[in-house]
Amino acid sequence: MPHLNRFFVFQWIGWSVFAGINIYITVLTGELSSILITVNLLLALMGLMLSSAFRKHIIEKGWHQFNLEKQLIHVAIGIVFLTFIYAICYYLLLFIFFRNKLALHTDLVSISGTIIAIFMLFVCWTSLYFAWHYIEKNRSSLIKRLQLESAMKDLEIKTLRSNLQPHFIFNSLNSIRALIDEDPNLAREAITKISTILRHSIAHQEATNTLRNEIQFVQDYLSLEKIRFEERLITKTELSPDTLDYHIPSMMLQTLVENAIKHGISSSEKGGYIYIKSSINNQQLILEITNSGTWQEEAKHPDSIGFGLRSTIQRLKHQYGEQSRLQIRHTDKEVIILIEIPLTNN
Repeated sequence: MPHLNRFFVFQWIGWSVFAGINIYITVLTGELSSILITVNLLLALMGLMLSSAFRKHIIEKGWHQFNLEKQLIHVAIGIVFLTFIYAICYYLLLFIFFRNKLALHTDLVSISGTIIAIFMLFVCWTSLYFAWHYIEKNRSSLIKRLQLESAMKDLEIKTLRSNLQPHFIFNSLNSIRALIDEDPNLAREAITKISTILRHSIAHQEATNTLRNEIQFVQDYLSLEKIRFEERLITKTELSPDTLDYHIPSMMLQTLVENAIKHGISSSEKGGYIYIKSSINNQQLILEITNSGTWQEEAKHPDSIGFGLRSTIQRLKHQYGEQSRLQIRHTDKEVIILIEIPLTNN
């Protein structure tokens, strides 16, 4: 509902309730009549018109931008002015409809009580109006701040992802360079495969992708690496069918597999293995990347974590906050990367 429409809806509701309460009081006192109903409806209509005009004046003069002290002074003066105008209208209606009883309502006590009641009425209206304004203002500020934070987060995620592509290309070209002298035919085949992989990488620019698509990307990458390692590289995937349509950060899996080959497989003359497993547990998507090799002692220090792991940790943090987790487990023979991603964010 537009802000202006919302204001007038609440205006009509508020002043209608005001008229309804006054009419109900006349019922309780046994004074109900068509004239009293008319007077109370006219009083409500005048209140609606005066408060609407007051709001328009507040907006036109920019009272919302004043400091608190200046704002309170202007509001107080405005309430006094509204009280004076409304009181005149009230007694004008008494003169028109109850001229013969006017003397009963014009003694000092009655006039003082009426003015105080009208004053408090507009104090309540003004308090509600400014309270609503500040709530709306804070809500709008919060929405804008969250949108800005989201935009910054998306920018950081895209920056991290864009850094992965040159890193991946650099490593792949190194692999191909090693093949040129050994087997030119395999080098040409590797170039064909890397062009397919790059086409896939460039075509998909979203922050996330389904596990099904990411696994296909990883398998294309591993087929490239198999050209270099031949029988020395053993791969195995064990994927739960329920996990394939869930989203994960784009290129995250490939980065971790690339990291495993670089630090685990390449360092061994006999080569090694890479196992990829997915499952669901406690509303979390669980990914396990296991590779043969040893976890270097110096890599345990946070500042020594390689680019692949560091970028993955940052992307998970930006994408899912504290709801995600990356763990590194290792033995003397293998390293396991365990990732947990909340299903609610997919």
